[in-house]
Amino acid sequence: MIQTFPMKPLAVAAAVTLSATAASAETNLNGIWRTATYMGDYAFVRFGPCSGKICGVVTRTFGPNGEIQGGSLGKTIVINMEPVGGGEFANGRIRRPDTGQSAPLTLQVNGGTMNVSACIGPLCRNETWTRVQ
Repeated sequence: MIQTFPMKPLAVAAAVTLSATAASAETNLNGIWRTATYMGDYAFVRFGPCSGKICGVVTRTFGPNGEIQGGSLGKTIVINMEPVGGGEFANGRIRRPDTGQSAPLTLQVNGGTMNVSACIGPLCRNETWTRVQ
């Protein structure tokens, strides 16, 4: 006698797995992000693991006339980010590469965009970065 198995539970399990994978991709910080343009300049920042947390390193910089070599290249500007759920990352800092000053940072990833918010006292700066890779 040939025994048959219902396919419905397998289809449901596959759908749940695919949904979880899609949700994970929508809130994943790892990869390369393009910063907001500031005074004609912007950068590409690669996010990835560092010491059990997530950091961001400048991989390319651009000005109004194209790519710029030197300056901030290779500098870690985002440090110690931790996922707190729902695509939000907190408890880290963003560092100005030219002065070394840093500020508390919150990131909110939603698919191909990331809301970046840093505050020093009552002064806050909010930007939207876009995923490059």
